[in-house]
Amino acid sequence: MKHNIMVCVTGSRTCDRLISRGLERSADSDIHVVHCVETGRNFMGTPFEGDAVEYLFTAAQLAGAELILLRADNVDDALVEYAEKNGIDVIIMGASPINLDHETIVTRLQRRLPNVEFDIIG
Repeated sequence: MKHNIMVCVTGSRTCDRLISRGLERSADSDIHVVHCVETGRNFMGTPFEGDAVEYLFTAAQLAGAELILLRADNVDDALVEYAEKNGIDVIIMGASPINLDHETIVTRLQRRLPNVEFDIIG
């Protein structure tokens, strides 16, 4: 079955695992590699942003995917809007660190996108 897959990546070089998982699941599906950062922050959390973005671009390109860089005041809203606008039905993302005081981004997105399958990589 063909899917629209969104792979949510962070500034971590471990994003290769997430992109690889998207490839495993792709079977002629469209893969969107998406990195969203809050307005006012570096895209990759590093002063060497150009190198980090180039790394992500290359990783996405090798997977035959499109790299989307988003900047928004609210990351959750931007990811939900992108998923809805692009008919995303599978989201692949890394497991969020457990914070007992707050919901994780995974939990918040799952609640807002109930018809989307989430594939969480630990």
